[in-house]
Parts: sequence; C-alpha cells; structure tokens
Amino acid sequence: MAQSLLESKHSSEELVIPSSLNFIAPTVVDGLIRVGPTNDGGYVIPEFLIEEADFLVSFGLDEDWSFDEHFKKLNPSIRIHAYDHTISERLLLRRLLGSIARTCLGKSSLKNVSRRFRLLKSYSAFFSNSGKHFQERVYSRPDLSYDTTLDKVFARANSERVFLKIDIEGSEYRIIDDILKFADRIVGMVIEFHDTEPLRSVFATSIRKLQADFEIVHLHANNCSGIGRDQLPEVLEITFIKKSRCQTDMKRTSLPIPLIDSPNNSSVDDYRMKFIF
Repeated sequence: MAQSLLESKHSSEELVIPSSLNFIAPTVVDGLIRVGPTNDGGYVIPEFLIEEADFLVSFGLDEDWSFDEHFKKLNPSIRIHAYDHTISERLLLRRLLGSIARTCLGKSSLKNVSRRFRLLKSYSAFFSNSGKHFQERVYSRPDLSYDTTLDKVFARANSERVFLKIDIEGSEYRIIDDILKFADRIVGMVIEFHDTEPLRSVFATSIRKLQADFEIVHLHANNCSGIGRDQLPEVLEITFIKKSRCQTDMKRTSLPIPLIDSPNNSSVDDYRMKFIF
C-alpha cells in the first residue's frame, strides 16, 4: 500500500489544494530567481533581496553549502554565518579517510574518494574565506551543549538587513516566535517546512504568525516526501519578504514555475499544485 502511494504521488496529475489553505498561495512578485543548485538545496527568491541583504544567516548545511556559495557570488559583499551541529571539517576529513580505507578494501571507489576530497576542499575554502560555520544547533532554548538561540545568532550577525535560510528538519516550528522578535532586522527568508500533514495545526499557526510581518512570494513542494490526504505536499519550501515590499495582492495559483523551479529529486516528476479561489 505504501509503495503504491509512493508511485502514484509522482504522477502528472495536478494536486488541487483545498480553499482552506489558500492563505499559503504566494503573492506575485517580479524578479524571482533560483539560488543554489538546480535540484535539492536550491531555493527561489526575489533577486532584489540579494542586493538588499548584507548578511546571510543559514540554518542547516549537511554536506551542501552551494546556496551560500551562489548567494556570495551574486552579492560579493555579503557576510555569512552558517549553523549546523552535524558537520565539521574534522568530520569531513574522517569521512574522506574512511572512503580511502573502504576503497583499499574494494568496498568503495576512487570516484567516491575524489568526491569526498573535493567536498573537504570546498568546505575549507569557503568557511575560511567567505563565511563562518558555527557547529551549533539553532533551537528555541539551550537544551544541549551545542545549542544556540536566535538571540545569540542575531547578536553575532550585528546587521539590520539579514536574509535567513532555514532547513533544520522540523525544528523550524520551535523558532517561529523567536524569528518574529527580529522581524524588523530580516529583509526576507526561505524556510523548509516539514511534516505539514501530521503537524497541520502547528504548520498553519506558524504561517499565520509569520504573515503578520511577511508575505509569501514563492512556494515549492519537495518531491522527496509524500503528500497529505488533502493533496498538500508534506514538505514545502516557502519564501517570505516584508509585507511592505509587495505591490499587489495578486496570487499565483499554479506551481511550479517553469524554468525557475526544479524537482528536488530529479529522477521523478515535480509536484504540480493548483490553488482554487
């Protein structure tokens, strides 16, 4: 049953989003561009935000900082702080050495060793010259030794024009209220929301809170995850800008946007969504 659902969810059929969720339909703005890779790890934001921001704060890296690299290329003067407690230069070196050992035992390949080497070299170069990586988890409270809060994040950033990129695997809900404390210092943000069906009330409440200060201007469904019973995909990448920057109340009713959006998983079709007003 689970497998048949997985197969059917990637059909070309359009997902019709119920009218009760029309509040997440994005407002139309000009100048949307893709920042980062073509597939997973890339996000769509208005180009003018790249010029407006003087600080990029990035929550969640894993082994992919290509969004941060591209942002820096588009705005060379941007300062960057990245947060992720699960990755470090030492860990990447350990993985490289492990890959070499497995290759000697015939359990890996030189191709994987080369990829690991390039990854380590990229990390060392980027976070030595262009950005600073804090091996910390952004959380609502300091429960563990490696936890940090939005208060400390914004004290370190010391900027009035911050762009936030948030992909922290479900913990985004815990920091919504803290984000709003610093709304006047945020020019825009992209947040990946997880588990939108089991956490529907939390998801809806979080969006409504953010909409007091920000407007949704782009939405993309991550096709690596499933869809809810009401057709809403369970992982959504949502872009926000200041409400004052929106010049219209026109809504975008069909997604994704051709030539800008692309599927997170390139081997299957992207989710197609339609909002009915």
